[in-house]
Amino acid sequence: MAKSKKTVLQRLQLNHAYGQLVAFIFIPILFLAGIGTFLVIQETQTSAKEQQRYAAIAILARYQHTAHVLLQSIKKDPSLKPKAEHILQRMLSEQFLQRVSIVDAAGQTQLTLGQRNYLAWPKISSHERFIGPIPYHRNTIYGASININKQGDRAWLLIELDNEPLEIARYRILTVLIMTGFITLLLLFMCLSFYSRRWIAPLYEMRMQLQQINADNLDEPVSIRSSGELKLLQQDIESTLKRLHFSFLELRDYTEQTEDDLRRTLDTLEVQNITYRQARDQAISANQSKSVFLANISHELRTPLNSIDGFIHLMLRQSNLTNDQNIYLQTIRKSSAHLLALINDVLDFSKIDAGKLELEMAPFNIEEAMFDVMDMLSPLAAQKNIQMAFYYAPDLPSQGIGDPLRFKQILTNLISNAIKFTPEGEIIVRARIQEQNRQQFAMYISVQDSGIGIHENDRNKLFDSFSQVDTSITRQFGGTGLGLAISKQLVQMMHGEIGFENNQELTPTEKGSTFWFTALFEREQNSQLDLMRYPSVQVLSFISHAAAATSLRLYLEYYQVQHKESASVLDLLGELNQIVHYNDLWVIVDHSGNTQALLQEIRRRYHGKLAVYGYQMALDPEMLSLYHATPLYQPLSRQALLQLLTDQFNNKHELATQQFFDGQGLHVLAVDDHMPNLIVLEALLGELNVKTTKALSGQDALNLIKQNIDQQDPPYDLVFMDIQMPVMSGIDTTRAIRSLESTLTDHNAFPVIALTAHALSDEKERLLAVGMNDYVTKPIQIEQLIQILTTWTSNRFTQTHTKAHDVPPSAYETDSNILNWSESVRLAAHKEELALDLLHMLVDSFDNEIEEMRLLIELEDFPQLEHVLHRLYGATRYVGTPKLQHVTGEFEQFISTLRKEKRKADSDFVHATLKRFNDLKTVIEQTRVAAKHKLNAS
Repeated sequence: MAKSKKTVLQRLQLNHAYGQLVAFIFIPILFLAGIGTFLVIQETQTSAKEQQRYAAIAILARYQHTAHVLLQSIKKDPSLKPKAEHILQRMLSEQFLQRVSIVDAAGQTQLTLGQRNYLAWPKISSHERFIGPIPYHRNTIYGASININKQGDRAWLLIELDNEPLEIARYRILTVLIMTGFITLLLLFMCLSFYSRRWIAPLYEMRMQLQQINADNLDEPVSIRSSGELKLLQQDIESTLKRLHFSFLELRDYTEQTEDDLRRTLDTLEVQNITYRQARDQAISANQSKSVFLANISHELRTPLNSIDGFIHLMLRQSNLTNDQNIYLQTIRKSSAHLLALINDVLDFSKIDAGKLELEMAPFNIEEAMFDVMDMLSPLAAQKNIQMAFYYAPDLPSQGIGDPLRFKQILTNLISNAIKFTPEGEIIVRARIQEQNRQQFAMYISVQDSGIGIHENDRNKLFDSFSQVDTSITRQFGGTGLGLAISKQLVQMMHGEIGFENNQELTPTEKGSTFWFTALFEREQNSQLDLMRYPSVQVLSFISHAAAATSLRLYLEYYQVQHKESASVLDLLGELNQIVHYNDLWVIVDHSGNTQALLQEIRRRYHGKLAVYGYQMALDPEMLSLYHATPLYQPLSRQALLQLLTDQFNNKHELATQQFFDGQGLHVLAVDDHMPNLIVLEALLGELNVKTTKALSGQDALNLIKQNIDQQDPPYDLVFMDIQMPVMSGIDTTRAIRSLESTLTDHNAFPVIALTAHALSDEKERLLAVGMNDYVTKPIQIEQLIQILTTWTSNRFTQTHTKAHDVPPSAYETDSNILNWSESVRLAAHKEELALDLLHMLVDSFDNEIEEMRLLIELEDFPQLEHVLHRLYGATRYVGTPKLQHVTGEFEQFISTLRKEKRKADSDFVHATLKRFNDLKTVIEQTRVAAKHKLNAS
C-alpha cells in the first residue's frame, strides 16, 4: 500500500506527464468552478432578499391606511386599543411575518403584536416614507411612514420578517452545486483514467522495458499494448534496437579482431623494447666512455698547460728580462689562457649537455673582470690593427656577487668572436645598469664590432651548438661553434638574456653587428660607488679613435678633471704652445702615425707629464723612456686612468698583491706524478716563503706522512694532492691518509687540497666525499694558492707569523683594529701614496664632522645627523680603520631607526645618542693618534 502511494505521488510530480495532465486539467476547472459557485450564491442571495423586500412593501401598502385609522382612533379614545389590536391581528396571517407594531415619532410603541414582543424595536430616524431592510436578530425589519396630522407629524408601521426562507434557499443552492461538482469530478477522473491507460501507461511501460535492455536482449521485441502514434513509436524503437543489435555484433567481431592485432603488435613492441634497451645500454656505456674521455683529455690538456703557465709566471717575475722578452712572455701567457678557454668551452658544453653545470657565487670586481678579458684578447686585436674601446658606466656598481669565471667566459666568447669576424675597424664594449634594487642589480653589456656582419638567414642558428655562420670549405674563421651556445646557457643561468642586433638596421652607414646580454648579480654588502674627484688635475688629449676618446672624456667628466680635447695633432701642438704652467697637467696622445716624430714635436713645446695611448705590443718602451712618456695601454680602463692621474702608474699588480702574504713557517706536501708541475708549484710556494716537500706518487706521499709521524716531527700544514696518478690515484691516497689518521690519537687531520684538471660539475662533490677539503683547478695561479693557504692554514699561519716576528698579540690586535695599514693599501689599489692621501683626508675631516654632529644633536635634527654619519661611514670604507667603521656604522643604524619606525625622538633616545656620540669621539681620537704616527713615519 505504501509503495502504491509512493508511486502515485511520484507520478503526480510536475516533471512527469501524469502530474502535468492533472495540473493542466484540474487546476483550471477548480478555479472556474470556485468562481462560478461564488457568483451563483451571491446572485441567489440577492434575488431572495429582493423577493422578501417586495413582499414587505406589499404588506405595508395593504395595511398602511388601516394602521393610520387605528392610530387616529387610539389617540382620540385610548379605550379602543384592544379593538385596534384585534383588527391588527389579521396582519399576522401574512406569510413569514413574525410581529408588527405601530411606533410614533417619539419612538413609543402604540400597538404591537407577534412572537417576539419582548424585543425592542430599533430607533427609527429616517425621514423617508419606506425603510428596510434592517437586519435585526437574524430577521429583517421593514417599515412605512404614517401621517398623523396636517402639521407633518409621522408615525411608523413596522413589520419583522423571518429570514429562514433565505437560509433554506442558500442551502438548497449549495447542495445543488456540490452535487454538480462531484458529478463533474467523477467524469474528469473517468476521462483521466482513460487517457492514462491510452497514452501515459504505455509510455511508462516503454521506459521500464528500455531500462531492462542490455547487450544480450537487444533483439527481443518490445511487448506493449498501444495504438495510434504510440504504436508507431514502439515500432520505431524496435527497429532501432534491431539495428543496434546488428551493430553490436559487428563491433564485437571487430573488437576480437583488434585484440588479436593488438596482441601481435605488443609482441612486436616487446621485441623492439629489448632492442631499444640494448641500444640504451650501449648509449649509456658510450656516455660513460665520453665522460671518462673528457676527464682524461681534461687531465692530459691541463697538465702541460699548468706547467706552461707556471713557468711563464716564474719567468715574468725575473727582473733581468728585456722589454721584448717581457712582451713575448705576456703574449705566450695570454695565448695559453685563450687555449685554456677553448678547452673550457668543450668541457662546459659536456656539462651543459648533462645538466650538471652549476654557478659558484662569490664576490668579485666586475669592472676588473671585464677589463681582464679585454686585456687578454688585446694582442689578437692588435695583430689585426683593430681599435678596442671599453666604457663602464660610473653609476654601475663595480663590485658584485656572482660567478666571475662564467662571466668572463661569456665575455671571452663574444669579444673573441668579434675579433675573429672583424677584418678591420673597431670593437666597443659597453656596460651599463639596467635594473637595480637594494639587494640586486641587472647589468647590460654590449659588444659592438664593425666586421662582416651576419646575414638574416643565419640568425636562427647563431646560438645552436656546433653551428657557424661560415660553413664554407675554407673555414676562414675556424672555431668549434660552441661559444655562443654555451654563452646562451650561462646567461640564462644568470637570469639574463642574450641577443643580436645588426648595426645596419639601426644606422644604415654602420657595419658589423652587436651582441648583447644581461646578467643579474647580488649586491655586495657595504659596497660603495667610487666618489673620488680630481678637480685640480688638467688633461689635454688627442685620441683619433672616437669611441676611446669618448670613454676618456666621460671618465674625466665623472672625476671632475679639467679636460680639453684636440681635434687634430696640429690643434694639440697649438695648445701646447700656449701652456705656461703644467705642474698638474697631463698630455695624452695615441700612437697612430709616426709616434716618434709626434713625441719629438711635443717635447719641443712641452716638458711636463706625457702619456701615450696604444696597445702594449705597439708601444716601444725604449722610445717611451727616451721621451719620458708613460704608457697608457689600450683598451682604456678607469683603474689605469686613476693610476695615471695620481702619478702611481704601476703595471706590476701581482707583486703588490703577493707581498702582503708571508707563509714563513708553513710546511706543505705536494703530490704529483708530473715533475714540471711539482717544480712550478714549489717555485710558486717558495715565493710565498712556504716550505715544500715533493712526492711523485701516492705511495711516496704515504711513506713521507708515516715517516713524519714515526719521527714525531711537526705535521704537514697542508697537502696538495694530484688526482690522476698511476698505480695509486689521489682519491685512493686521500682515503689511505684518512684511514691512517683514524688510527692515531691526538692528531688533527690536516687539509688535503685536490689538484685536479677535471672540469665536470660533480667532481667537487666526489672529491669532498672521499675526504678532501677543497680543490684547485689546473693551471694553478698564485692567487689561488694565496686563497687556499689563507683559508686552510689561517690558525697555524697566525701562530707561526706571530712567533716569527715576536709581536705581542694584544698590541697587534689593538693597532690593527684602530688602523690596519695593509687593508688601507689594499683599498687604495695597492698604492701606498694614495692610501696616505686618503688617510690624511679622513683625519682632516674629523674636526668638521664632530662639530657638525654636535650641533645637529643639540638641534635634534636626526635625519641630517644620519646623513653626516653615512658620509663619515662611506669615508671609512676607503681607509683601513675597522673600529671607526664599525662604531660609525652602528651609530648610523641606531639613528636610522627613527626614520624606519616613523617615530619621534624621546629623552631616552637623545640620551643614547649622546652616549654613542661620546664613544665615536673617543674612537676618532684613537684613529687620529694612530694616523698621525703613520703619517709622520711616512
